[in-house]
Amino acid sequence: MKRFQKSYVIFSIMVFLKMALILYFGLLILQYPLIGIDVEHKNGKWVVGQVYDKGWASKNQIEKGDIIQAINGIDPGEHKTVARFNYVEKAKSITIVDQQANTNTYAISYKDVDIQYFMYLFLPLLLCLATFFLGLYFYCANKEESSAMILICFLFSLGLCYLSAPVSARADLVGRMTVTVTFPGSLVLLIHFLKSYFSKHHLEFVKDRMINILYIAYFLVLTSHFFFNGEPRAFTRMVELGFFILLVCLLLFLLARLYYKYKHSEGKTIIQILLTAFVIAFSPFIILYAIPHIFWGKGFVSAELASMFLLVIPLAFVYLQRAKKLFDIEFLLGRLQYYALLSFALTTFAIIILITVFDMKILSGSAFLFFFLFFIVAILFLYIKEYIDYRLRHHLFCQKNHVEANLHNFFQKAKHETKVNGFIASLLREIKEVLRVKEVHYINIQENKDLNRWIVKNQQEFSFSEEIEQVNWRNCHPGSLIEVQTGFCVVIGEHYHVKEIIFCGLKKYKTTLNIQEKIWLENIAYFSSVLLENFKLIEGLFEEIEHYHKTRQNENDSYPSWLSRLLFSLSEKERMNLSIDLHDTILQDQLQLLRDIEAIKTKMTDPYLKESMYHVKETILDNIHLIRETCNELRPPFLSELGLIQSIQNLIERVKLRSNFLLHADLDPTIQRMVPEDELTVYRVIQELLNNAMKHSKASEVSISLKKINRGFMLSYIDNGIGIRMSELNDSFKTMGIYGIKERVRSMGGKIKIESAQNQGLKVQILYRQGDNEIDQSVNCG
Repeated sequence: MKRFQKSYVIFSIMVFLKMALILYFGLLILQYPLIGIDVEHKNGKWVVGQVYDKGWASKNQIEKGDIIQAINGIDPGEHKTVARFNYVEKAKSITIVDQQANTNTYAISYKDVDIQYFMYLFLPLLLCLATFFLGLYFYCANKEESSAMILICFLFSLGLCYLSAPVSARADLVGRMTVTVTFPGSLVLLIHFLKSYFSKHHLEFVKDRMINILYIAYFLVLTSHFFFNGEPRAFTRMVELGFFILLVCLLLFLLARLYYKYKHSEGKTIIQILLTAFVIAFSPFIILYAIPHIFWGKGFVSAELASMFLLVIPLAFVYLQRAKKLFDIEFLLGRLQYYALLSFALTTFAIIILITVFDMKILSGSAFLFFFLFFIVAILFLYIKEYIDYRLRHHLFCQKNHVEANLHNFFQKAKHETKVNGFIASLLREIKEVLRVKEVHYINIQENKDLNRWIVKNQQEFSFSEEIEQVNWRNCHPGSLIEVQTGFCVVIGEHYHVKEIIFCGLKKYKTTLNIQEKIWLENIAYFSSVLLENFKLIEGLFEEIEHYHKTRQNENDSYPSWLSRLLFSLSEKERMNLSIDLHDTILQDQLQLLRDIEAIKTKMTDPYLKESMYHVKETILDNIHLIRETCNELRPPFLSELGLIQSIQNLIERVKLRSNFLLHADLDPTIQRMVPEDELTVYRVIQELLNNAMKHSKASEVSISLKKINRGFMLSYIDNGIGIRMSELNDSFKTMGIYGIKERVRSMGGKIKIESAQNQGLKVQILYRQGDNEIDQSVNCG
């Protein structure tokens, strides 16, 4: 509670201070335009030393060397900004004697410098208010977190820094003190916040010692202002800008290092968004103002203009706070490389035209500013164009052939094909209908290394084989589009030194394919190659099964082990789907019906109806229990979570509750995890043995033993039931359970031994060793 009160007091003070400064700075900017005159005291006179480009003085032909006679009707030396900083600012009128000895008195107003309203008031005020309300929002949402208070300090500091900069340029003491404190301090607070934020998520952004060093360096920069006044202020300005550049570089380096360290974690997208936002926000100020100011004493653009991109920072924080789904930053950055290359070429061409036509100097600030702004606008235009193309593609492009719709429709129809020839015939028809070409052919070509060329294998069906054979197809893969004299060839398959291609003749009037049609043809060829390969695998599978049936020695032969494994895998998948369907539909309906009966029962007063409703409720409870048991049998519960031994133990406990025989179980707890398919096989075998014992054996005592052996296990089952005739073991219709057990054991590569006789019980022994693949010799029915 005390901590909450303390943070509330601190936050209230910050809010009051920021609102007071916003009001003060806003009124001062509204009242006084930026004049932009630097004066020197020479021979008892105040002489204009420098006139700044963006101020009121540059718009009124005031030049270096003019004499300031009066400011607001009084001696210039008595004006506060002149006496304190040698700047002529915060004045309503000024009297000047020019170099031709003409005396002029000017009334200073925004009439000739309307752009200052936008540059020095609207944009800074917009950012300042945005950071202010964002700080209020973060305080209301996360008032108890220390990192939130650091973030709020950073946002308030950033907004005040931007708004106080034009006030500082007007030689206001409060403005200069504010910008001096907030300019480097905002970045130190940002690094401190990120350290606290990432630490909360167990990510090391920067060590505590580094934060302490940054604060010490920050206070050293502040103290430099107490030792340098007047002319040496240029040095302190260089120190401020240099320290700011170092902080930005450190911030970007730390974020980049954090990204590469945790690029495989879920938080990498947030790091990427922050890194991109900070690069966009700080790069223009550093490149266009800070670095040129350090080396040449003047930025390419004004600090206010270069700082416009700081608006990106509060927008990024708002997005991260509010967004439930993050946009794909990697996709945007990947596009940025391509768009930047196009924009750079276009911007370079544009700047060359300007230099040639308008005789603009290439190293001038206006040329550099134009290059930068044109470059940024071009990149944004390409992003916007891509979005508009996607939204309006049905209206912008010719839909005569509906190539995109046909691509989707074709694969919807192709999923019903099962044979290679049928699929290829459908593909040829689709290409001919969509592209409106005269002819389409399916061709096989084979490499002849002796002749060092490719030969068309089905020349009798195709009359353009010569120009096809002249192409070197070695490096052409599925989806590759090759243009020949009489049409187009696209690869749809390859196998060793054989290529499968589709030849398309020219369209009507012998016109070539347009870009959209080429893209469509490449896409349909590539995806068709995948389907074609699968169709061939399926056909090969059917042919192998058919060949196996034809070569069977007798009716008692079992399926190959790989086929058994496949069939069991498909069966388990269907069991799982059925279990999910039962659980999500019938079971939920029964539970809802049970709740409805409970609700109706509470409203009943008739004892007979209550008794009847009770019996209905019990019946529904029995049905729910039965459905759950069925779901458990269809899909072994928690087999992957609990492991094989615990799952079998749970199965045995359920069997004990339902059976009328004594069940002894000896399960070796040292058996470790096996392949999931093998674990499921063992579970199903034991489940089937116990089901047979309950349904058919009429046994009074059953024993199950599962022991670990070298590289495997041994499973033993013994009961004292009625047994079975050994002659019936291979009859899958009479002993479906035993037959299924044998096939399951064979599919996993195990050996099974079955001993039984009429009224002498049943004994089953299963041996499995990892790596033992002699499956076909593994069945030994005693």
